[in-house]
Amino acid sequence: MGEAAHMKQSRLMSMLEAALSTAAGFGISLLAQWFFLPLIGVSISLSQNFTFAIIMTFVSLGRQFVLRRLFEALHIRRPLSPFMLAVIAERFRQIEAEGWSIEHDDAHAPGELARAGAAYAGHAGDSSAFPPHGWPWSYQWWKPAGFRRDLVKAAALVLAEGEKFDRNRKPTRKRIAA
Repeated sequence: MGEAAHMKQSRLMSMLEAALSTAAGFGISLLAQWFFLPLIGVSISLSQNFTFAIIMTFVSLGRQFVLRRLFEALHIRRPLSPFMLAVIAERFRQIEAEGWSIEHDDAHAPGELARAGAAYAGHAGDSSAFPPHGWPWSYQWWKPAGFRRDLVKAAALVLAEGEKFDRNRKPTRKRIAA
């Protein structure tokens, strides 16, 4: 299994999500019809309500399928490459497994995370036990792990720096024209 395999939803979870979404849609349809139809003067039996909710559930499934295929055909949804997924997975791993919280990232000097990322990117695949010049931390934190893995770490560290920048930038005031 690749580095980003856990980023994708499993078939079982996709099926569970679809089943729960369909069941919720059916239940909402059933309740909405039961409540709103009498308000507009339409009386139907529970059996008719149930049948109509089933019909509308299938109509909804068809609509969702057609729209998803249309979005795919128009390239409205752009899939992420395996490398992009690996970078996102690494960023979450840094936070969840390593415990490098937002507060921890914010405590680093400006550019420090990016310099660490640049060191990994510039020396990707270099298995030297010693960090390169410009490595911002102690040598124990230099952990090269192969060309692609080093690039993934580099990109995730730069991503962390960018997130930190966005969090800490001062909002600009909108000027009101006189």
